[in-house]
Amino acid sequence: MAAARIPVYREVSGEIDARKTPTLDVGCGNNKIPNAIGIDLVPGTQADIVHDLNVFPWPLDDNQFEFVRLWSVIEHLRDLVAVVGEVYRVSMPGATVIIGVPHFSSVNAYTDPTHVHYFSSSFMDYFIEGTELSRSYGFYSHARFRLLERRVTLSSFWAALRLTRFMNRRLSAYETYLSGIVRGADIQLKLTVVK
Repeated sequence: MAAARIPVYREVSGEIDARKTPTLDVGCGNNKIPNAIGIDLVPGTQADIVHDLNVFPWPLDDNQFEFVRLWSVIEHLRDLVAVVGEVYRVSMPGATVIIGVPHFSSVNAYTDPTHVHYFSSSFMDYFIEGTELSRSYGFYSHARFRLLERRVTLSSFWAALRLTRFMNRRLSAYETYLSGIVRGADIQLKLTVVK
């Protein structure tokens, strides 16, 4: 029997009732999850807290949130290890974390002049329990997560050819050999905080 697919970012964000589930929307801009606490650098957005996310610690309490969304924000921040540490610090044990970033093969990764990082699908493996990168380089941070789902979405042309599921079954081979032709769009991760 195949495991049921776990909904990622768009589906899960719409299902969150932030009135009942303490929710943080990091880099929310004008697309904040309703009733969540939004934190963003830019004044005049839907952010409840205007703060430079490159300045640590963030003005939030420890173990405060049960759900954290970082969508199209990490690629703008200078210190990924510190950002992951802050997400870990403000998350409750067992919290759900949703991350979305442009895939390195996407033209969108290079379009925005404020992007400072380009990511492969394994960029969070340094912090994910049981991965080779976590075992070899886990000393970067004490923050630990369990991977619930990882997928790369494809650019619209390739997605229309229904290649997404095939590519996601072979992510390493896709990124190594095919991503120069079959362009990715986004990397989407669903994680659980391990404390």
